[in-house]
Amino acid sequence: MIRTQRVRLHPYVEEALAKRLSTYCAATGIASSSVIEAALRQYLDETSDKTLILRLLGRLARAQVRTQRDLEVLSEAFAVWVRIWFAHTPSMEGAAKEFARGTVESRFAQFVEQIAERLSGGERFLDDLPGEVLADEVELEKISAEAPAARRSGDPADG
Repeated sequence: MIRTQRVRLHPYVEEALAKRLSTYCAATGIASSSVIEAALRQYLDETSDKTLILRLLGRLARAQVRTQRDLEVLSEAFAVWVRIWFAHTPSMEGAAKEFARGTVESRFAQFVEQIAERLSGGERFLDDLPGEVLADEVELEKISAEAPAARRSGDPADG
């Protein structure tokens, strides 16, 4: 049987904490060295329940931020689509309106089917969008200010 080499430590703790440790060890029959060793491992390995829960909460918070961003993008995309639709779709009267009402269910079913096909294929509208801001206002102004100067100085097509 191989014995693990042990080192004696002499930590100082508050008297109330030492009493709690003694009471716990007496009630459970576990040696105080084992309790302290287990507590040190959890603390140093960052595997305590508190640490693991905080990590999980951090991941959930980041996921919620991504979800909020995605919802805002989709809301804006939908608003733009509705504005364009209203701008390019004339209002209908009489027989045309009745015909449109009659075909709305089949057209909506086609719409839902197309969405289901895209989602089942793993395609997402948000995946088509850039993952980060390509340029902020300051960068865009700098680029636009430099563009005409570059054309004047070296572009043979301007000559």
